[in-house]
Amino acid sequence: MKNTALGYINKQGQVSFTSPSNIAIVKYWGKTEVQIPVNPSVSFSLKHSITETQIAYRYNPEQSSLNFELLFEGKENKRFENKLVTFFNRIHETFPWLVKFHLNITSKNTFPHSSGIASSASSYGALALCLGKIHSQITGTTLSIETISYIARLGSGSASRSVLGGWNTWGKSKLTNSNNTYAINLDKQIHASFKNIQDTILIVSGDEKPISSTHGHKLMENHPYKTGRIAQANDNTNNLFEILKSGNWDKFISLAESEALSLHGLMMSSSPSYTLLSPSSLHIIQLIWAFREKNDIPVCFTIDAGPNIHVLYPAANKIQVREFILSNLIQHCAQHKYINDELGNGPIEII
Repeated sequence: MKNTALGYINKQGQVSFTSPSNIAIVKYWGKTEVQIPVNPSVSFSLKHSITETQIAYRYNPEQSSLNFELLFEGKENKRFENKLVTFFNRIHETFPWLVKFHLNITSKNTFPHSSGIASSASSYGALALCLGKIHSQITGTTLSIETISYIARLGSGSASRSVLGGWNTWGKSKLTNSNNTYAINLDKQIHASFKNIQDTILIVSGDEKPISSTHGHKLMENHPYKTGRIAQANDNTNNLFEILKSGNWDKFISLAESEALSLHGLMMSSSPSYTLLSPSSLHIIQLIWAFREKNDIPVCFTIDAGPNIHVLYPAANKIQVREFILSNLIQHCAQHKYINDELGNGPIEII
């Protein structure tokens, strides 16, 4: 029964979720207003590269402003705390109870953060899911997955896709229900050959990126190729929808690699220009090209905003591709580190 004196059903509790990183095939790069993309994007959620977040909440009748503690990977992180203050201020209208509850937040990843594997996406995805669950427990109102995606987007645009499993799109496109405020799932339109897609992530560097994605997005505002890039991304999004329906790996390979290299080309042609790729990143790309041509195996790469390479291939070719990775590619990774991942079913609530 609702506690009418306080207006809250529960005054304390604890929730926990995992949320996956996702890898975009069509990249979102550049934004307007508050996390509104200048172009649509298409991604799939991973299975093993996840963030696990736990929030213990407690009502404090004397409290009248935001109050939280954060431990990331067991340590305080002031930079993340400052980002969370901005995030909480953005979502206060949805969660007005934030100023009356103390939050104790702990979070950890199964992969290196801030290295170009969409750690902000999985982090804000898990955080949004936790906050949505708390909202349900203290108010009795369950939020839709669209609302959770919207909330996650206000922390990280890519997080809008991480609250969903499988294949997803975010940003206005030719799909009638697509929009810029939350992501939508595409799984009903995906060919079977892309429902078991494999992703081996080669950790070329686990170091934090020298240029953040936030700064990279900002540099797109006056980029000389901005208009052309928006047109390219819209065309590639529409083409990828058809490719994913048809199961055509040859066309998928061509589009995925072009998108990845276009993203990094935009970085190198911005002002000031910069690159997040390393010599090892480029050498791995060349080895993948040579292996594919020699063996006629459908394997390709994509790259997020970092040096690490995602090797994509069908489950049917797992043995051959992973043998190639072990014998030819991991020697170019930092301490031979890599993650064998694949398409996942999305977030999990930890009871």
